[in-house]
Amino acid sequence: NEQETAGEQQMRSIHPASWGITGEQLDALAEEVVKKFTGGRANPNVYQVVSEIIKPACSERHVSYAILLNPIGKKCKTFVTHAWFESFLQFVEDIKRYFADFKTRVFWICFAANPQTWPAERLQLLLGFTAMQSPFAVAMEKCESVLVVRNTARNMYSRLWCVTELALAEAYAKKPVHVVGEMPPRAAASGDDVGLNADCSGPEKGMLLETIEKTNVEIDVLVAKIIQAKCGSVFRPSGGCSCVCQ
Repeated sequence: NEQETAGEQQMRSIHPASWGITGEQLDALAEEVVKKFTGGRANPNVYQVVSEIIKPACSERHVSYAILLNPIGKKCKTFVTHAWFESFLQFVEDIKRYFADFKTRVFWICFAANPQTWPAERLQLLLGFTAMQSPFAVAMEKCESVLVVRNTARNMYSRLWCVTELALAEAYAKKPVHVVGEMPPRAAASGDDVGLNADCSGPEKGMLLETIEKTNVEIDVLVAKIIQAKCGSVFRPSGGCSCVCQ
């Protein structure tokens, strides 16, 4: 495609499962966040970090942050599902505490894996028109495990993408789901804005609901289990649960 930039061509040439960032690189980003955000803004969420650090860093090359750091890609070991309204520094800390091999482990994290500076229509083409074909699903299938990083700012399962990723982990990728982080106080395990009733900021809500339906997962039941789970719990694709704290 003659209209594609070199960065777009580079992204398409690397398998989505290799759009990874190491724990050491994630830690370095956290250090950069600490240096940049001071005073009353010392605890930025992911939206702020993407806007003020990741997008400026990637604007010239038109690649994702992960590919900016790893131009030939790094094969991911753990797929991370989370919500952007969380504290970025707490997000990193929750992952860091959980894995003994944090520094060398390679993570698939949406804000680093996907190119944040692409125009909406170009990004839509990259992400695909069904969740099953998206880089999220393709990468998750190749990873060894899925890590749910909960947060105290807002119930992550009020976001439909998070609900969809959980359904895909259970039925499509068939990976163990590890749970870290804390939920907001008195977080509802069900309700008008959780699970299948979750919100979606983009036009893909119908597509995501259709994807969840096709998985045949009792998603509201699974969402409730993840919300109520102790930190360190591991859910197996068969529905079993064990408590593993690393």
